[in-house]
Amino acid sequence: MAENKCDELFGKNGELVEFRKKQVLEGAFGIIQRHYEDKPNKMEVVAALFGKKLGERFTVERDHDRFECEFSTCGFRVRGAYDTPYMDFSCFILEDLLTGRAVVVDESRR
Repeated sequence: MAENKCDELFGKNGELVEFRKKQVLEGAFGIIQRHYEDKPNKMEVVAALFGKKLGERFTVERDHDRFECEFSTCGFRVRGAYDTPYMDFSCFILEDLLTGRAVVVDESRR
């Protein structure tokens, strides 16, 4: 039995919130698949999920680190200090954006 109204609404450990996030992401990807199935390259659509256009540079923050990034038809790229020939951070930052562990920083609010 729920201990209080919040537990009743969201689940004891926020299970409902996590379930709802999953539903929203599945819905977004369903829309992408339906409306863009004739286009083999989906990067423009992925960029649009974050309110960005291809080639537009923006800042991503993860654990107090900031990364200069951009979407292109070739994929997702992290630029700047983390640009090294030894390790590509792009796949990690994109995964973190998609899973909510990183966020796009609104530079206009500074």
